Amino acid sequence: MTAQFPPIKTVVGKLLLNSWSAEYALNIKPACADRDFLNSALNWAQPQAYYAALFSMRARLAADDVHMADPKAIEKLMIRWAQDGVFGEPMRTNPFADLFNAPRLRVTGPEAAARHIELTNRVHAFAILNETYISSRVGEPTYRRIIADLPDYLRNGFVGARTTLILSED
Repeated sequence: MTAQFPPIKTVVGKLLLNSWSAEYALNIKPACADRDFLNSALNWAQPQAYYAALFSMRARLAADDVHMADPKAIEKLMIRWAQDGVFGEPMRTNPFADLFNAPRLRVTGPEAAARHIELTNRVHAFAILNETYISSRVGEPTYRRIIADLPDYLRNGFVGARTTLILSED
């Protein structure tokens, strides 16, 4: 039986699940030798990175009982927070522009692979910042319950590893 969360925690958990699902799809490395497929992989990597970041930010806002669904308003807020240093000095130069405003780049081969890795790393860094904030706002016991209710592939995969990092004493 699943523990009943207060409504705000349920909303946060659902938004995090959406973010993690998009990030999971982004993290899948194509095990395909088809060069055309690999060259077009960036077409699906960009939207996955976008939605992973968007839902991560929505979860962060929901942890403060701010329910914002308009992507443009969220993008503007993220950019303003980055410029104001909310995400720390390394992210002050607006690392989100590529996630939200990147043109459809026509890159192939090694360039596409490098771009995919770059998107994955950006989403991961942004997620750590948001999830650290969320865990502090909802409290460790509630955050652990959100993680415990995840499907195995997330709980025992990158989300579980990230949670261990976020909740470690150091």
